Amino acid sequence: MFHRFQIGAMNAMIVSDGPLTLPRPARIFTGPDETAIDAALRPAARAADKVRVEQNCLLLDTGGKRALFDNGMGTSRLFGPDSGQLPASLVEAGIDPASITALVLTHAHSDHCWGTMRDDGVPNFPNATIYMAQAELAFWESAPPGERRERSLAGVRKHLLPLRDRIRLLRDGEEFLPGVQSWLTPGHTPGHMAYLFDGGWCLTGDVAFHDPLSYVFPEAESAFDGDPVEGIATRKRVLARLADEKLAIVGYHNPWPGLGRVERAGSVFRFVAGSA
Repeated sequence: MFHRFQIGAMNAMIVSDGPLTLPRPARIFTGPDETAIDAALRPAARAADKVRVEQNCLLLDTGGKRALFDNGMGTSRLFGPDSGQLPASLVEAGIDPASITALVLTHAHSDHCWGTMRDDGVPNFPNATIYMAQAELAFWESAPPGERRERSLAGVRKHLLPLRDRIRLLRDGEEFLPGVQSWLTPGHTPGHMAYLFDGGWCLTGDVAFHDPLSYVFPEAESAFDGDPVEGIATRKRVLARLADEKLAIVGYHNPWPGLGRVERAGSVFRFVAGSA
């Protein structure tokens, strides 16, 4: 599944890795009670017994480079049987993985980088330089084992460390591809990056991963944030900028194809889907 559009003067495409199935919202978001969560889900016709989110991978042509932003779950079925569709989506869109020369990561969680390597240790994108935050790689290279991070550590060891010589480390505010600037947005992980694009666009990663709950309850702690307190502060700061500057967004986990805008709704926010 794919969707073509424009980011400023750049040709862009969303290619799907398929949806993920997560626990019920009340197990993920801490703060609002279940009644408030159910009330927020009802107008959006979202299920209250489980969370289903998309994986909208951005493919962007810029300055002679073809960049893929995040690459899904690979062959893992950790979050249900419907992920792992990125290779088929690329074929459907007529994209040769060998033509992708930049693999840009928002962070190193499973659903964003486990499509980097095949199970036999061969890179899925053989000609791609990997771009990620310096703080992100440093964290995963030095993080002690722990119950919550063991899967992610194993994923980094499988998908990123074998390609260490291909990794280009990013600092906050760096224009590392023509028309593409890094924006350090920590909390979900220590080196989580969003990306700003010429033409008034932003790829938000997992700063706000659920429509509508991440927007209606920006102050809610997320079970998936490594530092929930920092995650809240970052989420509020990012959503405020997106709304105030009227930036169009690519939301990795928002309803397909993830494009739209963020608007203020009183003291909170809402995601408004559309082709911007």
